[in-house]
Amino acid sequence: MLIIPVFEKLPPQVGTKAQNLALKALLRKLANAKEFEPKEGRIFYLYEKKQILLGLGNVKKINVAGIMSAFGAATKTAKNHPTQKLSVIITEELLPFTQSIAEAVSLANYQPSAAYKTGKAAEKLKKEFIAEFIPIFNKSLSREQVETAKKNFQRGLEIGKTANEVKDWVNAPPNFATPQFFDELAKKIGKETGAKLTILYKKELQKLGMNTLLAVNRGSPDDARLVILEYTPKNADKKLAPLALVGKGIIFDSGGYNLKPRGHIEDMQLDKAGACVVFGLAKLLPKLNLKQRVIIVAPITESLIGKNAFKPSEIIKTYAGKTVEITNTDGEGRLILADAIAYTIDEFKPKFLIDIATLTGACMVALGDRYAGILGNDKELAEKLQKAGDETDELLWPLPIHKDFSEKMKGVYADLRNADLGSERFAGASKGAAFIKEFVGKTPWVHIDIASPAFTTDPKKYEQKGATAFGLRVLLRFLEKLE
Repeated sequence: MLIIPVFEKLPPQVGTKAQNLALKALLRKLANAKEFEPKEGRIFYLYEKKQILLGLGNVKKINVAGIMSAFGAATKTAKNHPTQKLSVIITEELLPFTQSIAEAVSLANYQPSAAYKTGKAAEKLKKEFIAEFIPIFNKSLSREQVETAKKNFQRGLEIGKTANEVKDWVNAPPNFATPQFFDELAKKIGKETGAKLTILYKKELQKLGMNTLLAVNRGSPDDARLVILEYTPKNADKKLAPLALVGKGIIFDSGGYNLKPRGHIEDMQLDKAGACVVFGLAKLLPKLNLKQRVIIVAPITESLIGKNAFKPSEIIKTYAGKTVEITNTDGEGRLILADAIAYTIDEFKPKFLIDIATLTGACMVALGDRYAGILGNDKELAEKLQKAGDETDELLWPLPIHKDFSEKMKGVYADLRNADLGSERFAGASKGAAFIKEFVGKTPWVHIDIASPAFTTDPKKYEQKGATAFGLRVLLRFLEKLE
C-alpha cells in the first residue's frame, strides 16, 4: 500500500511526469465530485490501486503536529485494509519532517491488546499489523538529500519502536509488570547499551535511610528497589558532571488508606509511566552524540493496602534527613521521588536533574490532556524542554511554584507534610512540585508532571487509548540539542 501526500495549490510530485499528470487529473475529478480535497488530514482510499491520498493542506502552514496527525490517520486507514508493507512518498516539502513522519506511522501501528488477546481476536490483530514501512523519495531530490532523509526515516522508526515498547510496559497490568519484570528489563537495557546497572534492594535501602520509599512499599508483598543505569558514552568528557533523569515507578497505585475511588483506580498501572519513559530513553542513549554521562534512576514499588501499609499521621524521616508528616497516602509519588532525587544528587552530583512523573490529578484539571506541566528552579532548562516539546508534539506548559505553596507543604509536627490540608484542592500540581523542591537543593532541576498525557481515553490520530509514551520523544530531542 502507498501513501501519496497532496498539498493544496501545489502540483503533485509523486513520480514521473506522466504519473504526476495522471494524479493531477484524478485530483481534479475528485474535487469536482466533492469527494476529496487536499485539506490537512483528509484521506481518500483508492481501492483498486491500494493507494491512500493524504491531504496536507497549505504547504506554508505545515508543522510537526499536523504532519504526525495526518500520517498517523493514514496509517490507521491502511491497517483497515490489511497490508504487510506500507510505502510513504517523501517530497522535497516533507524533507524537514521525515523523522516525524516515520515516528507517526510507527506509533500509529501500535496494538495495545496484542500481548493479551487470544484466538480469532489475536489473528485479526496479527493481520492488521504493518510489518514494514518503506520511504519512497521523489526523483528530483539530490543523492545527499535522499541519504539524509533515509537516515532520518530510519531513526524515526527506531524511536517509534522504542516508544511502542514503553507503551507496552506502561499498559502492562501489575501481575505482568512486577518489580522482577523491571529488574530483568534493566539488565537487558544495561547489556544492550553498555550502561552500568545497580539495583538497590530492601537491605541497601534501609541502610541508606530511604524511609519514604520503604514506607510506600510496606503494603506490598514485593520489596521496593531503586534501579540505576549509568550510561557513559565513548567520547565522554570525564571532567563534565553527568546528567540525571529520575522516573516515578509506582507499579500500581491503590491510593493506600486514602483509597482511590471507583473511576480512578481501574487504570492505576499507568503510575509507572515516568519510570518506563526513562528506561526507554536509556535504550536510545547510544544513538545520541553525547559527551556527558547520563544517570537514569527509577524507584520501583507498588502502593497497596495491607496490615503493614503506611498510614495517615505517620511521621517518616527521609534519606535527606528531613521528616515528613503523612497527611495523604495517595501523595506517594512525591515521597518515593524525594528519596530517589536526594540520593541521585548526593551520589552523582549532576549538572542538572529532570524528574518525570504521573504526579497529580490537579495537573490534569489545570492543563487538560494535551499538555504536561513543567515546574522547577531553572528557567533556561525549562525553556529548552518546552521548545523540544513543541518540536515533537509532546507539549509542555510552565506552572509556578509560589513561595506560599512551599509554605503550605511545611508540617505541623514534622519538617514537611506530603499533602496540603484545608486548601488541598487548589494548585495541587504546584504544591506537589514544591514538596519535591525541598530535596533538590541548589541543583538545576525541572519536574515534568505527565499525569494526563501519559495515558489517554482521547488519543491523537497517531495514538491509541491507553499509554502514549509521552515524555520519551521530548526528552530525546532535548538531549539531542545539548551542546
